[in-house]
Amino acid sequence: MNLNLEKSSKTTEPNNNWYKADNLSMGFSYQAAVNALGQKALSGIELSYLFQDTVVLVAQILDIKYSRILQLLSDSNSLRKVASVGETPLETDSTEINITTNHQVQQLLENTQPIIKLNTPFCEIDDLTIPSPPDSVTGLSVLIPGASKALGFLEVYASEARDFSSDDIHFLQSVTHILATAIERKRSEALMYTQSKILEQVTFGVNLHEIFNNLCILLEQELPGAYCSILVVDQENRQLRGGAAPTLPEEFAKGVDGLMIGECCGSCGTAAYRGDSVFANDIATDVLWADFRDFALSYNIRACWSSPFTSQTGEVLGTFAISHKFPCHPTPHHLEILKTATHIASIATETVRAAEALQKANNELERKVAERTSELRKALLDLQKTQAQLVHSEKMSSLGQMVAGVAHEINNPISFIAGNLGYANRYINDLLDLIAVYQEQYPQENHTIAAKINTIDLEYLCDDLPKLMTSMTVGSERITEIVLGLRNFSRLDEAKMKSVDIHEGIDNTLMILNHQLTLPNKLPHIQIVKDYSDLPKVSCYVNQLNQVFMNILNNAIYTLKENIQSWQSENQIPTIKIKTLLLDKETVLISIKDNGSGMNPEVQEHIFDPFFTTKPVGQGTGLGLSISYQIVVEKHQGKLNCISALGEGTEFQIEIPIQVLSSQQ
Repeated sequence: MNLNLEKSSKTTEPNNNWYKADNLSMGFSYQAAVNALGQKALSGIELSYLFQDTVVLVAQILDIKYSRILQLLSDSNSLRKVASVGETPLETDSTEINITTNHQVQQLLENTQPIIKLNTPFCEIDDLTIPSPPDSVTGLSVLIPGASKALGFLEVYASEARDFSSDDIHFLQSVTHILATAIERKRSEALMYTQSKILEQVTFGVNLHEIFNNLCILLEQELPGAYCSILVVDQENRQLRGGAAPTLPEEFAKGVDGLMIGECCGSCGTAAYRGDSVFANDIATDVLWADFRDFALSYNIRACWSSPFTSQTGEVLGTFAISHKFPCHPTPHHLEILKTATHIASIATETVRAAEALQKANNELERKVAERTSELRKALLDLQKTQAQLVHSEKMSSLGQMVAGVAHEINNPISFIAGNLGYANRYINDLLDLIAVYQEQYPQENHTIAAKINTIDLEYLCDDLPKLMTSMTVGSERITEIVLGLRNFSRLDEAKMKSVDIHEGIDNTLMILNHQLTLPNKLPHIQIVKDYSDLPKVSCYVNQLNQVFMNILNNAIYTLKENIQSWQSENQIPTIKIKTLLLDKETVLISIKDNGSGMNPEVQEHIFDPFFTTKPVGQGTGLGLSISYQIVVEKHQGKLNCISALGEGTEFQIEIPIQVLSSQQ
């Protein structure tokens, strides 16, 4: 989330003509100008705009060409020009000016000589050059006093010889007091604003690095010329790692990233070790910086004040530091900023850590819930599979027993019939031969025999009876084949793996389902198209594999029967194609494909789930394909795939290894 760091809710744009005094007496002009400037300062105008409006006003009231404001930087050893009027852009640069060797400027800033009269051109004081405008003749430097230290000074220059009056000086001092009040008030407001903005970012969940970075930027606005930085504690390695350093020289910031925590480890390392503030006012002579002195001085860092920020339990979380380019001592304002910054950093760090811990706990809880849910789902699926296996096993066992019983009951009488048909046929042939002999020996028939011959149509009977016996023989043989097929399908005595002919199992299944291939309304029957390849015998659980064929063929027949309207309107023939193929030396493929309506992806995704069915209630349990999948994949280490699309039919491909590994049997 991006938050505006500019304090501009009451900003007033600068106006170079915002005050005119042409028609006022000089005394009233001074007072009116001071009042107007005071009102503008109270309006909440940004300091940069207030500074610029001030130099314009002063130049107009005193009727001079040049005016400027120099602000004392945070280190109290340098100045920066922040506003000017009458100077060219080159002359108005904001280069920082070192004042440590200038006695007269020091007097001005220490308030022992609040006003300095300048004789120009090009005023030079001792070894410090603060150049005046090129064509200026006389000038004044007036202190901007602060509550604890000077804040800067206001300069005015005239381009002709001029003796500034006491009213002029009093006016300038009134202006500097207004500036001082505005600066101090802004400082106070800035700390409140900074705290409000950073806590707002914490509330909105901004990441900790961005919070630290914004905190440093906001505080640097109140400490011109200072560097603010944050290091965070790495407890595992007893180090301080980079948290934020928006304006520090980049290489210096990289150099302190990884600073060890301990005594004499610079200001920050020592502060984190002691758990208390450390003030290195001159790094060049401070023993805490002995091992890092040359490194710091190479980047023009001469002072560093560091204060640790801690958790509610007293654990050091990191350090907040203020660094300067010149040796200097902290002021009450600096101490207040350090206190405020560490307080905000503590709140931000603990809040973010608490949020991260809560998120981690939530993630862990969600992970555990997901794991438990997965376990329960797996347990449910296992239970469903077990239930499905029990139901289906019981169903198939009952079916097998019934089929075996029926086969057994049919087998006895059909065996008797088949065994006696040969004798009956021979006896009938002998009787027919006897009749032929009688006709040959007694060609003259009496009336009674002739009438009987005519009644029974002896000629037709003699011709048709052998045919009838032949048909009965064929029928009994067919019944015998059916009984054998039923026994082969049930195979209740073959629970172990056995090498069998796959085609025999398919044919036996088709024989049992043969009565279901008939469609109503004089529609063509469902055609079975076989495309068998030459396959070796396959080692399998015969009974279970027959169940797979039964389930898949049943589904195909059901689908084709449901599609009756299509067969009527499109004049198509419902067809099931069964193809076998030797994929390689180790695997056979059985493909069962119908030309029905096909399935959409959503249905395909669930067809192997236990109890999933698209059939109406009472017409299906949803167990067939689930059990088939387990038999093919788990029992035989094979594959069962479904290929289907709406309007393009459905194909089930069964891949079975010719020899199942003994470890899986």
